[in-house]
Amino acid sequence: MYIFVIILLGAALLLTISLCQYKRQIKSFIQVLKKRRDMDVRQPVTVDFFNKYITELAIILNEYTEMAKCLSMQYQNDSRQLKNVIAGISHDFRTPLTAAAGYLQLLDKSEDLSERDREYLNIAMRKVIYLKLLSDDFFEVSSLEANDEELELSRINLGNFLSECILQQYGWMEEQGLQTDFRLPEEDIFIETNEHYLRRIVENLFSNIRKYVRSYAGIKVVPNMETVILIFENDLTSEADIDIECIFEPFYRGNARSNEGSGLGLYVVKCMAERLGYKVCAECHKGMFELQLEILL
Repeated sequence: MYIFVIILLGAALLLTISLCQYKRQIKSFIQVLKKRRDMDVRQPVTVDFFNKYITELAIILNEYTEMAKCLSMQYQNDSRQLKNVIAGISHDFRTPLTAAAGYLQLLDKSEDLSERDREYLNIAMRKVIYLKLLSDDFFEVSSLEANDEELELSRINLGNFLSECILQQYGWMEEQGLQTDFRLPEEDIFIETNEHYLRRIVENLFSNIRKYVRSYAGIKVVPNMETVILIFENDLTSEADIDIECIFEPFYRGNARSNEGSGLGLYVVKCMAERLGYKVCAECHKGMFELQLEILL
């Protein structure tokens, strides 16, 4: 009887040790898998407790990880190729539209057109101009998404840059009789940026103002210790209906004073801002629309 008890105790001890080893090995698997999930670590699953089932599980997990890695690389390559193809197609699409617009402009100068023919010609020109605008925006988006090269940066004076951009837009604002308030910095603020991207961002923001503004538009520059915030604001027309949660989504178009535009303007702003490492956000409150662009100094 005494020997039987000893055997049972020994068996229980071995079972306890085995369960502890199983538990410790499973914890190790969990830690490695969490690192792979959260930090994209390619560390393989290792085995400390050699058991048939534990070893088989480790082999399968490593095979699955390698397969997932290959699929991820293939997806990235396919996605990059697709973006390049789309960028090429959109570029080729722009060429005949540019030619068509040119021929229509030549036809518009003809004095032999009847009043009805000229009306049809104006409709065709508006449609071609819209398609040209759409293709230009689509080309820029596809090129932006396909291009992962490091951006070329230069040092610019932010106040002078914004003054130049405002002067280029001032004509249509004066025609519409807008009340304007441009609060540019009196002191020099220099930033390292890609000037083309920043100029495109500002142009798109002015374009968005033009579509939705009622009577007021303004720009504020708020410098902080490590950042400078550009605030673009405008009041909204009574018919403007903007879903603030969707404004940075591609092809979103709220109810503006006209149907012109591709719905890609603010999406381009978001993409370019992210490429530059900037933060962009917007809010709409009591008939005022405000967009903030946070630039790192």
